[in-house]
Amino acid sequence: MSSLETAPAVDVERFVRLTDVSLDEAYALLTNPRTRLTLHVLSSCGPPLPVSKLIDIVCSRDDGDTYDVRVSLVHVILPKLESHGILEYDRDAGLVYLDRPVVAVDTPITELRDDSDSPGTNSSPT
Repeated sequence: MSSLETAPAVDVERFVRLTDVSLDEAYALLTNPRTRLTLHVLSSCGPPLPVSKLIDIVCSRDDGDTYDVRVSLVHVILPKLESHGILEYDRDAGLVYLDRPVVAVDTPITELRDDSDSPGTNSSPT
């Protein structure tokens, strides 16, 4: 089973309360496992988060290759979340701003963020 199939669950009612997104829109957004994973990463890390680090962290938890993850985040997921007013995505600076956690985070992903500070690092032991 791929890690995307086991993407973190999201309390949809809590998400709706925190984002003012309608219930139908919330379900449509949260159907995508990579979107749920992205929201967990952003809710765990303080803003702003560089898109490059977001890609690294999502890749470490996702079976997709870096190119596919980057394309889906930059061209689909982040713009869609921004259009719903959930986050701010500064394309020019390459930064994502999430004012407050919008999903409950049981396991902080901060250690993954620290691992991604060094270029070329891999979170798995060698």
